[in-house]
Parts: sequence; C-alpha cells; structure tokens
Amino acid sequence: MKVIGFVGSPRKGGNTDRLVEEILAGADDASHETEKVYLADYALTPIDPVYGDELNWTDARQGVADELIDKIVAGDVVVLGSPVYWFSISGLLKLFIDRWALYQRDNQRLRDLTAGKKMVVALAMADADDSYVEAVLAPLRYAANWLKMEWAGQVVATGVAEVGDVVAHEDVLANARALGQSL
Repeated sequence: MKVIGFVGSPRKGGNTDRLVEEILAGADDASHETEKVYLADYALTPIDPVYGDELNWTDARQGVADELIDKIVAGDVVVLGSPVYWFSISGLLKLFIDRWALYQRDNQRLRDLTAGKKMVVALAMADADDSYVEAVLAPLRYAANWLKMEWAGQVVATGVAEVGDVVAHEDVLANARALGQSL
C-alpha cells in the first residue's frame, strides 16, 4: 500500500509536519510505502472560474497541481495535514483541494479515480479550544465522500502555537502513529 502525506503548512519542521511524519512513520511500521510532499514547494495558484461540462474544464495553470494529484491517483491513502488558521484549513491546502475539480483523465473525473482509496487528516491548532474542530473537518469529510474515499480517521493537536509544541503532546503523537499503523 502507498501512503502519500501532503503537508499544507508553509513551515517545514513545524507541528503539522510532525503530525504527518508520525502518521507516515506508523504506515512505515506496517510495511507500507510512504511519501511526504510539502505543498509549499509547489507554485499552486487560485483556480480560474470554470463553466460548462466538467469533463472539459481547463485552466492553463493546472499543470503543477496535476503533478500532485497524480500522486493521489497512484497511491492508496491520502494524508492531508494542515494548521488551523481562522477556523479552517490553511490557504495552501485549500488551493490544492480547489485544483482537484479540474483533474480529468481519459474522460474520468478525479472521483472516478479515487474510489476505494482512504483519506486521513492531521490538524495542528494553536487554540486549545477544540469546540470547532468538526467544522474544520466537515468540508474534508464531504470531499472524501464526494471522491468515494473512505474516511480513515484524523488526529488533532490543540494548543500547539509554537514550533515543536506538539512534541509535548505524546498522546497525540502516539495516536498519529497508531493511525498510520492501522492503514
């Protein structure tokens, strides 16, 4: 099984990166092939307006996103990692997700190519109040459902404002690793 982790934080080595790393380490423990991708390394841009038959939507700036989406199609499990900014996922991860709408291959939409794959989410939030976590997760759950993917779980670290704060949350890191092992 191939597990692809997308880090939607501009900060390498930060709390989101560490959560994704632990999930991937757990997947590695279970003898799965893993790969980590930093979305910040790619020139993702906002999607242009699209109209008409969705199998004919185009955007000249899609290229770099297609390279990333090819990784989703080639894998079995997608890990989406994001810091929580203003009660939502990062803009970087949102740019990537918006680009999914334009992915078609051989007259198939992305959802035709992701059926049966799994999605896992890792969130790092400075706020210790997790009362709105479900609101952050909801669009990602809807995306997984629309893509015909199985929601395989999530790990959420709260109160992690500074780089490295997540290290003090040994239970969260253990849960992240266990989630990766369960894939």
